[in-house]
Amino acid sequence: MFTRLLLRALALLLASLPLGLRGATPDKSAAAAMTILRAQCFSCHNAEKKRGQLDLTSREAALKGGENGPALKPGKAADSPLIKSLVPGADPHMPPKKQLPDKLITTLRGWVDAGAVWDAGVLKLLTRETKSEELKALPASYTPVLAVALAPDGKRLASARGNQLLIHTLGATNRTLTATLTGARDAIQSLAWSQDGRWLAAGEFRRVLLFDAKTLQPFGFLDQPLAGRATAVAFTPDGNTLAVADSPGGAPGQVHLWKVGDEKPFASWTAHNDSILDLKISANGKTLATGSADKLARVWNLATQKEVAKLEGHTSYVQAVAFGKDDAELATGGADKEIKVWDIAGQEKKSAFSGRSAGVTALHWTPGGQTLLAVGEDGSAASITDIKRHNGEQSSSPGTERKLSSVGEVLYAVTATTDGKTVFGGGHDGSVYMWEAGKTAVKLDAK
Repeated sequence: MFTRLLLRALALLLASLPLGLRGATPDKSAAAAMTILRAQCFSCHNAEKKRGQLDLTSREAALKGGENGPALKPGKAADSPLIKSLVPGADPHMPPKKQLPDKLITTLRGWVDAGAVWDAGVLKLLTRETKSEELKALPASYTPVLAVALAPDGKRLASARGNQLLIHTLGATNRTLTATLTGARDAIQSLAWSQDGRWLAAGEFRRVLLFDAKTLQPFGFLDQPLAGRATAVAFTPDGNTLAVADSPGGAPGQVHLWKVGDEKPFASWTAHNDSILDLKISANGKTLATGSADKLARVWNLATQKEVAKLEGHTSYVQAVAFGKDDAELATGGADKEIKVWDIAGQEKKSAFSGRSAGVTALHWTPGGQTLLAVGEDGSAASITDIKRHNGEQSSSPGTERKLSSVGEVLYAVTATTDGKTVFGGGHDGSVYMWEAGKTAVKLDAK
């Protein structure tokens, strides 16, 4: 029931609650805090399982505390053990096996400083399963562009703006909004065109919508056995198989494979111990890569669904993956502000790009592995070329990185023309941004 926002950026956290929760409380900081606590803390600190003798499922219990005294000091986040335990290097550290993104910690800190208001109503709704038929209309103000995808012929750009699907026709000198597709019940989080030009897929809460790519007419939808949000979708090169990342919040992430036209998948498997944040299929159609909130990237044999590589090295969520040259390399981007390039066969890191000020939210590698594009939570965008193998961790020149103009908004998605000269990104403000060589980013018309 938690979307990738909880894993990527706080900016979407409230709007990405199950829609039955929207409007449940006037105190947004309390609703956000309840969401974070339930997702990250309640499994170890509840009435039945009191790790450290600490129960965090009620305000009274949190104030009472555990072995180390009260967990919360309302109005004093800096003195609250709960907040202290969240920072890197804390001892004890919470959660014990991961590092929360800075934005989530900032939210909890602000909530405590404001008095640690508890919202039992939000918690009650969060603790029961949300049913698809309970979904309500998205707020009119909620229009983040969580996914963008360029058609194989490069002439149309699809972007997911809230629960609408925008289609821009791309001419030599103009980019015109030519269609707005509806039908999604919730925010669309993933998009993919099939390479054969037949299909356009859009993933939302427990459902993937299929459109005829030529006419843009609805073809149908896939919903069974999706248990969470379809956080990523990808077609095999022949267009016959669709891979879907199924990510129930706080539960292991599943991958499902459908033959287009079938009602149910022909293969499903648990790919990660946490939500899957990205999924890509290699150009040769033989392998599939996944990145997860469990800090891992994995590569799978599509024919057998067996793991062929487990890539460890990120210290936080792996939010983006992209296949590179000859499908032998995989780029990964994380909430730890790192981009890593891996040799898949050797399961070893080839290059790394660090020094970023915010987490990497999306990656796109142009065909042939010529240019790697990246966007981040701080609105930054960059292109990377001439990637070189490390000569050790102190290598000073892993490749040539060129910064594109920042947009001042969280960016969630990126794609580009095959030559990498025109780049498109999706922003939290509902805008689709376009970068052309040497120019400042401009917004595409959304009306």
